[in-house]
Amino acid sequence: MLYFANMAIDAIQSGKTTWINTFVKEESVRQPLQKFVDAQTAFTKQIAHTLYDVSGSATKAIVDKLFAKEVK
Repeated sequence: MLYFANMAIDAIQSGKTTWINTFVKEESVRQPLQKFVDAQTAFTKQIAHTLYDVSGSATKAIVDKLFAKEVK
């Protein structure tokens, strides 16, 4: 699942990079914009990774609790 989330993030951010490279010709303006897009990419991927970890841990805890084997 995380693989597909990263693919979607990369596709969107790649579109932003292409737009910047196509329409922003001034290098002094383009570089900060590209750095911002790169920061967005890293931040969004970290959010997706954290969500994946938290939801996986929560699901495991619930399943373990519901289907725990009793030891006698």
